[in-house]
Amino acid sequence: MKPNSIMAGISCVCLFFATIFPLQAQPGNRKGLKKGVNLALNITDKKKQPPCTYLNLGIISNYSYLNGIGINALSSVTHFHSKGFQIAGLTNITGLNAAGFQLSGIANVTGGNARGILWSGLMNVSGRNIDGVALSGIGNMSGKDNRGFIIGGLINVNSGNSAGVMVAGIASVTGKNQSGLMLGGLMNASGGTLRGVQLASLANIAGMANNGVQIAALGNITVTNRGVQAGFCNYSAENKGLQMGLANIAGKGHKGLQFGLFNLSADSLAHQVGCINVSPRTRIQLLVSSGNLNKANVAVRFKNKCTYTELGGGAYFFSSDHGFSASAFYRAGVYYPLCRWLDISADAGYYHIETLDNEHKGYPARIYALQPRLNLEFRLNHKVGFFASGGYAWTRQYGHNHTFGRKGTFEAGIVLF
Repeated sequence: MKPNSIMAGISCVCLFFATIFPLQAQPGNRKGLKKGVNLALNITDKKKQPPCTYLNLGIISNYSYLNGIGINALSSVTHFHSKGFQIAGLTNITGLNAAGFQLSGIANVTGGNARGILWSGLMNVSGRNIDGVALSGIGNMSGKDNRGFIIGGLINVNSGNSAGVMVAGIASVTGKNQSGLMLGGLMNASGGTLRGVQLASLANIAGMANNGVQIAALGNITVTNRGVQAGFCNYSAENKGLQMGLANIAGKGHKGLQFGLFNLSADSLAHQVGCINVSPRTRIQLLVSSGNLNKANVAVRFKNKCTYTELGGGAYFFSSDHGFSASAFYRAGVYYPLCRWLDISADAGYYHIETLDNEHKGYPARIYALQPRLNLEFRLNHKVGFFASGGYAWTRQYGHNHTFGRKGTFEAGIVLF
């Protein structure tokens, strides 16, 4: 995923929501909002420019400037600034900046900056910044920055930077950089750099870089990871930090750390801890083998600098009195080259066994086996080799300590690629 595509997607979301409630008045516009119906009692100082209202009580109010208390049954419209305590049954609209406390049944709309406490049944919308506390049933939207404690029932969207705490039932989206905590019921996204924490049930996205912590049940995405990504699947185009998950995928890096079931990195010096680790230095080989217990096996080996892992399956054989069983196995080991064409190695394997028809001969439907081995591998050339292994195997039932069998094992096979 390219950085430009991530930023473009987030910017489109922010622009869409920011234009839902277009505001005509901006801080430099001295004309303010259009005059309208005024059904209220006001205490106003008309000598000031603009006229300043200290107390406003009514049904619908439309006045220039509030510096005090305004309470209306339906709506309150302030042409310029609003400072103080403002309550309306439906909407509070301020042409320029609002500071103090605003409470409305549907929406609080501010053309400039909103500072203080905003509490609405549906939406809080600001043309520029929201600083303080904003609570709404659906969402909070600002044309620039969010700073403080922002809670939206569904969404929080701002096109600038965010700092503090943002909580949303579905998603929180920041167009630029994020500092602090972003908590989304489904996802969180920032178009710039993350320097705080993103916590979501599905996914977190940092458009430029993650310098903090991303935690998601499904996945985390960023361009440059310098912090921590923890989730089912983690992706970064460049990993300089820590990725923890079932699957970790990174492009180029600078010795970043991946910890998970499957780790894939384009950085040959990446540190990887997991069941399957793949980097440019990993050699992927095919192994075909047979032995006294494993009559026919096919496995894929991921061979790194001094370690290797194997995933495979085949036919497991208990004794001549029993038929074949199906098995899937995983091995992890270390190896040491004795010379250019001969390696010695040691590994331990875990087998899951489906007993098939042997279930009718006293075996449970599913059992497991543990098998340590010592191996010698002779390389005929760069593409073909042979190996021989000897070890010991314990076979047991899941959830029980009863041992069905224990015996020495021998296996030999061919190595391709």
